[in-house]
Amino acid sequence: MQLKDKVAIVTGAGRGIGRQIAIDLAVEGCKIAIISRTSRQLDKVSNEISKMKKNAEVIVIPSDISGLKNIETLVKSVMDRFGKIDILVNNAAILYKADIFETDENIWNSTMGINLKALFFLSQKVLKIMKQRKSGYIINVSSTAALDVPVGIMAYGTSKAAVVGISQALYKEAKEYGVKVSTIYPGMTDTEMLRAAKVPVPPEKWMLPEDISNCVLFLLKQSERVVIKDIIPWAFRHDKI
Repeated sequence: MQLKDKVAIVTGAGRGIGRQIAIDLAVEGCKIAIISRTSRQLDKVSNEISKMKKNAEVIVIPSDISGLKNIETLVKSVMDRFGKIDILVNNAAILYKADIFETDENIWNSTMGINLKALFFLSQKVLKIMKQRKSGYIINVSSTAALDVPVGIMAYGTSKAAVVGISQALYKEAKEYGVKVSTIYPGMTDTEMLRAAKVPVPPEKWMLPEDISNCVLFLLKQSERVVIKDIIPWAFRHDKI
């Protein structure tokens, strides 16, 4: 896919992995819609993009996408501005550090609302648009926690495992319309969310957000003949003694 003038939506774009993906896509020439619940963070990212890419086109959409009406509103905003959607990166996620007994209804519903419900319904709305043009790319950010759900972040790991299931089904449906779907499973990556979780592996052994953004660019830049369904980037230093 040639990225110049493509329209991309990036969720969870206010910080961490989503921020880096948004910046890198904009530098590549994409028109970007950045989504997060915190407008202050989004404004900062938008300013960073403007400094790095002259005449970059960026829409800032502060939104809690766990609500269906908010999803419909943001999709309409992107279509009203750009008239199409070529790329969707479902990156938004929240993580609560809680074992099975500490996981209450609020933790469960909040986690599933952002990590799963938002991803599903945003993909549904965007795929309808991509279907009409018979092209597009949906990239879902899961986690290596989906492959072996940790005890202390059960709700998060479970949601990320469910993301894999959605991706698999979405791939099968979307390919009929010429739309590609891929899943990225990041290992430990230096983000505010992971630092807040206080995991036992020191940050100097983690990956950086640009490592995951590079995976997104790698997927998007493949020829039309190729789709790479899954990428599992892992922190190499994590395994070194």
